[in-house]
Amino acid sequence: MFRKSLADVIRGIRSCRDPEAAEKYIRDVLSECRQECQSQDMDVKTAAVLKLAYLQMFGHDISWASFHILEVMSSSKFGQKRVGYLAAMQSFGQDTDVLMLTTNLLKKDLGSRNHLEVALAISGISNIVSPSLARDLSEDLIKMMNHSRPYVRKKAVLVMYKIFLQFPEALRNSFPRLREKLEDAQLSVVSATVNVICELAKKHPKNYLPLAPQLFNLLTSSSNNWMLIKIIKLFSSLAPIEPRLKSKLTPPITNLIQTTTAMSLLYECINCIVSGGMLGKDDEQLATMCVSKLRMFFEETDQNLKFVGLLAMTKIVQIHPVLVAQNIDVILECVDDADLSIRQRAVELVVFVVNPESLFDIVKKLMLQLIPQSREQVLPEQYRLEVVRRVLDMCSRDMYANVTNFEWYVAVLVDLVKISEGVKLAGDEIGAELLNVTVRVRNVVPYATTSAAKLIADRDIFAKSPGVLKGAGWIVGEYARYLDSPYDVLDCMLALEPNTSTAEIEAVYIQAIPKIYAVYAGSSVAPWTESRTREVLHLTERVVAFLEKYSVSMDIEVQERSAEFLELFRLVAQAVKERVDDESTDLSPPMLITEAMTSMFTLWELNPVSAKAQRKIPIPDGLDLDEQFHDPVVYSESEDEDEIMMREELLRQQEQLSRQGINSSIKSDGKRSTLVVKDGQTLASPDTSEDEDERERSRQKRREQQKDDPFYILESSKIASKKPRSPSSSPEQPMKDEELDIDSIPIMKLEIATLDSAVKTSKKKKRRQVVQPVEIIKEETFGDDVADDSDDERPGRPTSSGNAARTVSSRRGKGILRVDARGLEGYDIEDAGSDDEGRKEVERFKAEMQAARNAAAAKAAEEAKAARKLLKAKKEKKDKKDKKDKKDKKTKVKIAEPEPAAEPQAGAAEPTASAESAADAVAEAAPKPKKEVEKVAIATDDGEVKTIKIKKKKEKSVATID
Repeated sequence: MFRKSLADVIRGIRSCRDPEAAEKYIRDVLSECRQECQSQDMDVKTAAVLKLAYLQMFGHDISWASFHILEVMSSSKFGQKRVGYLAAMQSFGQDTDVLMLTTNLLKKDLGSRNHLEVALAISGISNIVSPSLARDLSEDLIKMMNHSRPYVRKKAVLVMYKIFLQFPEALRNSFPRLREKLEDAQLSVVSATVNVICELAKKHPKNYLPLAPQLFNLLTSSSNNWMLIKIIKLFSSLAPIEPRLKSKLTPPITNLIQTTTAMSLLYECINCIVSGGMLGKDDEQLATMCVSKLRMFFEETDQNLKFVGLLAMTKIVQIHPVLVAQNIDVILECVDDADLSIRQRAVELVVFVVNPESLFDIVKKLMLQLIPQSREQVLPEQYRLEVVRRVLDMCSRDMYANVTNFEWYVAVLVDLVKISEGVKLAGDEIGAELLNVTVRVRNVVPYATTSAAKLIADRDIFAKSPGVLKGAGWIVGEYARYLDSPYDVLDCMLALEPNTSTAEIEAVYIQAIPKIYAVYAGSSVAPWTESRTREVLHLTERVVAFLEKYSVSMDIEVQERSAEFLELFRLVAQAVKERVDDESTDLSPPMLITEAMTSMFTLWELNPVSAKAQRKIPIPDGLDLDEQFHDPVVYSESEDEDEIMMREELLRQQEQLSRQGINSSIKSDGKRSTLVVKDGQTLASPDTSEDEDERERSRQKRREQQKDDPFYILESSKIASKKPRSPSSSPEQPMKDEELDIDSIPIMKLEIATLDSAVKTSKKKKRRQVVQPVEIIKEETFGDDVADDSDDERPGRPTSSGNAARTVSSRRGKGILRVDARGLEGYDIEDAGSDDEGRKEVERFKAEMQAARNAAAAKAAEEAKAARKLLKAKKEKKDKKDKKDKKDKKTKVKIAEPEPAAEPQAGAAEPTASAESAADAVAEAAPKPKKEVEKVAIATDDGEVKTIKIKKKKEKSVATID
């Protein structure tokens, strides 16, 4: 009576004022539960398990009570059994130790006459099922699918999905039974069966094509909306692999679209038509009906309807963009919706409905979202980046088909840089797009070059969005002839300091500076006067100083470019300085600037090249890209060590002299290194004259080896030739047991109601201005393959379908309910060749189990037979004993004192035999005591007295002589 109940525990936890007190109280309750679980009273143990199940919901581990939970599960009382199953469903997992002990218990409960216990066991199996349990219990659960109670049949059908996940082999055995349940008398059982088949069809729909006639019958006869939704989802999986289903399914689904008032069913019908491939480009009337019905979703106040409506329109717009574009007004309203998820879907959709007339307004509307009205209205960074990407996508779509004014587009890109500050990756993608449109559209090059120069001169851009400077730097370098003031641009670029930007921007700047310098210094417009000569010399010295800072950069690209141009500009500086020192009045610019550098950068104009052009170039026969150009050179470690020691000794001597204030230098003549001092004193290196000739020959040999050693070439093991992989396509074979009876499904007459007021007409079109045609340069590629060139793969920016691909990849694996159904992918019910080994293993296991059962049954039968024989023998012996005891009671044996023995005669024989025979006689005549020992004295023939011990052992009397 003093034990806490569950209600007492809940009240005690709620009465705790702080988390520390609650934690202490829970620890005390757990300690009490440990003691109560040891009790022999099942009521006490059940109450303890119930409290543990409640505490487990707070995150406390109760795995230590697994065996006690199993004991409560095996109780004969239903109330206690239910508590045990509840605790097991909450705490048991596939790694629970006692899980293997539950197999017989579950089999027993599944065979119970009480249907509530059967249902309870099925519920428990659905939560604790493991591969071994699924294999052992699958046959029992298949039998439960024919139970007399609909409640049990429904639960048995539903639990089979969990069995299939752990043991896919059960799908073959239970498929006929699942097919029967589609025609069950109870609607709940049919609905459960459709639900299971719908989930299974998502992984391998080909298995369930034979069920199409039955499912079609349910589709046309059922009035349960939830079951209709599942059937339509199932048909959306089956229709893509069976084209004949389109003509069968379109009339009834269209009828549901026109008649149903349930928005969830209406959406699933439209989604089935689109996802199932039933909506073609010729089905304009059907598409118009679907779009008009979807417009009703945006008139509702439910935000979920707007979301799913945008999803459906995103699928329809791929086939009928004009019909969706007629509803641009409701789509733009969703762009300003308060729900961020609805905004994202609307921004994704608006890319496909834009046209040359609406592009300006839509871009303006999206750019206004990037400008925060206040600090509270700042949108998330990910959404702002998505808006920038969609603006770039809709403008560059179909090779800039919607852009009529490219100067406007360049201005939009510059504005996007300024209003998207703080958004990572936005600057990189805008810079890549600015570069792309400049290279492709020749008419916009002067304006784009001027805009890029302004971006480089803007210090705020460098601090807030430096990623765009990579594209801007390339533009001002390649098209430097269009710059208004090349000197100002050079001045801004030479102000760049090391380690203040990325290595990519530094490399672009180093490459662009010589191009701008060549245009500025080699220009023939300005006369080459003395003042201009000094100005160019000063600028050249600044460039040399700039490149010297980057010639020691840790980035190999920056270091290599700066080192190459540094030597060039040193020669230029020397040439310009000669002009300054020349006293002649006729000054002329150095040809190194006017001709050499100018022809180096402006001889040919660059064109856009397809990103896939290189992969189309065939590899010549006999060329192995993995083969090394030259064998690695083996160096002698002993020679290196000697040289290192000699060099260290010379440096040590030089350091000693430097401390004394003596200037020194080291000279080497190839054979002997000498330390030369300022005053003529020499200090020789350590004695290295031993084997000097041999060392010289080794050094000469090593120099010859190093002369042709391409040490600067990387190993080719990291360069793998990319060969196109042929897609491994395994054609699906039809069902082996039966032919697909799709033709038996009747074709219904399709009547689509007239839609007078469903679709709102768009506003009166404005007169379109005449736009001058703009030439857009196409990409250069190799070969005549045009299919790959249509893919707009510009570096630094994902395609419009990038988000969809990322979404699909992120949804793979486990679902939201932690259900891992990957084991059912590609599992064919009829194609048994792929898993013969697994089935043979299962059959072998079943045979071993059956043999073990037979052996155990035979052994039990033999033991029972032996036990019966033993009982019968004991009974017979007992009857004989009782008869003998009655007979012995009538016969009394008296043993008197022996008379004095006579003197033994000489040569008399030993009395051994006589004594033994006498003992036998006494043993037969004497009554047999029960587990007692009697001593009897007898006299032998020679007069000696002997004592005999008589005891009973295993129903026999044994006499021994002391």
